[in-house]
Amino acid sequence: MNIPPFLLSAAHSALPILHRYGLWAISGALFLDSFGVLFMPAESILVAVGFLVRDGALSIWPLIPVAVIAATLGNYGAYGLGSRFGHLVPLRWGRWIGITASRLEKTDRFFKRHGPMAVMLGRFLVPLRQLQGYVAGNAKMGFWRFAWWSFLGAVAWILVWGAGSWWVAGYVPL
Repeated sequence: MNIPPFLLSAAHSALPILHRYGLWAISGALFLDSFGVLFMPAESILVAVGFLVRDGALSIWPLIPVAVIAATLGNYGAYGLGSRFGHLVPLRWGRWIGITASRLEKTDRFFKRHGPMAVMLGRFLVPLRQLQGYVAGNAKMGFWRFAWWSFLGAVAWILVWGAGSWWVAGYVPL
């Protein structure tokens, strides 16, 4: 099996931190990523975790529930900020990165129409994953609707990247 070098490099660079801090490092990174504080590919953490589980250094339980909870709570926090502050922050400082009132209105309309799928599938795309909570809250998507689809997206995302890397780790020595 031919593994892309960037995938192996990402997994290897995260291994020492994950070995030392385990669930704390994983849950903290996934929370901050989903909250939108870290604009990093958290997939690299999930890849490293898959390798560590395959190697026996981490247990799959309670890893999956903790990871899902951390990623979901991060999204809920971002939603809360988006619903509380709305367009205030993007309109004030967004002009530096091309955010305008008309673009925000289009985004709001998109989330009102396609919100659930945008939340679930957006979990798989950087930087959509980091911004979707803010955007959904800003667009006044119902919280329970957002919460459900955010949870489902977190479960799917963690299982795809975690289980996928666990499977790949069976073919690649650490």
